[in-house]
Amino acid sequence: MVDGTTVCDHDPAAVRQQRSVALSVAPLLHADTKINLIDTPGYGDFLGEVRAGLRAADAALFVVPAYEGREGVIDPATVAQWEECAAVGIPRAVVVARCDHARSDLESTLIACQDAFGSGVAPLYLPIRDGGGALTGLYGLLSQTPAGQAPPGADESRAGLIEGIIEQSEDETLMDRYLGGEDIEFATLVDDLETAVARGAFHPVVPVCATSGVGLDALLEVVVGGFPSPLEHVLPPVSGVDGAEHAPLTADPGGPLAAEVVRTSADAYVGRVSLVRVFSGTLRPESTVHVSGHAATGTNGHDQDGHDADERLAHVYAPLGATLREVEAASPATSAR
Repeated sequence: MVDGTTVCDHDPAAVRQQRSVALSVAPLLHADTKINLIDTPGYGDFLGEVRAGLRAADAALFVVPAYEGREGVIDPATVAQWEECAAVGIPRAVVVARCDHARSDLESTLIACQDAFGSGVAPLYLPIRDGGGALTGLYGLLSQTPAGQAPPGADESRAGLIEGIIEQSEDETLMDRYLGGEDIEFATLVDDLETAVARGAFHPVVPVCATSGVGLDALLEVVVGGFPSPLEHVLPPVSGVDGAEHAPLTADPGGPLAAEVVRTSADAYVGRVSLVRVFSGTLRPESTVHVSGHAATGTNGHDQDGHDADERLAHVYAPLGATLREVEAASPATSAR
């Protein structure tokens, strides 16, 4: 926000520049589901922060301003980050933001996104506008709601969306049935949409306007219903403390502790603070953990051989931007989404 009150952009440099300059986390609840939003800078100068965020994330939202389509080209840094996500198959969705901007052009921005990001990019919603052209709501292409408010081109967009979803369906008969004129049930389309998004093969587009709140409920539904939860996340391979092979882990809060330190910073009041993604087990305060493989930096500035060490945790916090809220524990069900 231009008044410098955003939760994640709390750094003085971020407030001054009105953009993110460091990774930050903001949890929220929606439909009894905790969502940990990991905000990363969108500029290429901060690629390390983006990659750190991706190590902790189960999915990615690409935020594109609604006026970017006027230029016909999506920012190359955004395209590069999309390609990094595609290389590891992380689920993605596109958020077209700032729809209230004087130069916004949703239609051109959608086309630019499809050109830049490739196949599988399609709108789930179309904008509903008043007589003056202002965005007043969204029309759901799958649900065809609100009834009687379909914008121009809704039927064509819906057909393209359904075909894109069905292409990813595990039911091989679905496409033939659809092309044969069968009206596919809404529940079936939603299930196949969730499967396609989780596979990283389909990327829904949702327009939003932060100032009016239009589209935010739809975006949260996509995050909760379309993206995989941490309990469904395929865990990275692990080894024992001695480097020996270890059986694959599952996202079990009662299992052995396996976590990754994503970022470490210094806090003037609590000292060193590490942002951790917990994959298995439960992280508790006043416990000792074994930190494997981190490198020491010598006096010449070069990394020395990696070493292992036991470290005792003082506290476990849930971050909210610059605020740290102490919690009793952190587990796979609470550490990320």
